[in-house]
Amino acid sequence: MASRDEEFARFFHEFYPSLCRFLECLLGGRGVAAQTAQDLAQDAFLQLHRAGFENFPPGEARFWLFRVARNMALNELSKRRTRHRLFDKVVDTFRARAPRPDEVFEMTETETRVDEMLKTLPEHQRAALLLREQEELSYREIAGVLGVSEAKVKVDVFRARTAMRERRDRAQGASAAGGNIA
Repeated sequence: MASRDEEFARFFHEFYPSLCRFLECLLGGRGVAAQTAQDLAQDAFLQLHRAGFENFPPGEARFWLFRVARNMALNELSKRRTRHRLFDKVVDTFRARAPRPDEVFEMTETETRVDEMLKTLPEHQRAALLLREQEELSYREIAGVLGVSEAKVKVDVFRARTAMRERRDRAQGASAAGGNIA
């Protein structure tokens, strides 16, 4: 009777080529897929060995091996899709896109309106809001810059945001009412 290792080696030599072909087709062809298929096949055989090849009933090890290898290939395909999706996002992020003229106009108009609304705020509220929103300082840091208590900074930022929202809502309401007349 053959030893356990000899029996596993015979099984490996018998099914390794067919398992590689199966995985290569599943992964999409030759080239990189062939190398990945070989790596996955070897990993599947390692898992079979660790799972106790000798404990499988005759014929069952082959089915178990192909099932495990298939799952490993599906995981690899999922990783590839994720990598491609993330790569596409990175490329899109760094791709310079010139804004359309209507976008430039809209951004300019919005900036102008925000600047006008900011000018209507009391100086201490405007300063607190700008340090919080533009400079992204914490309330404690803003208090240190302005020389006031942290509680005062929180109140000033809250009141500034509220006033800006109210002015925005009034402006939108006025433009909507003007649009209904025409």
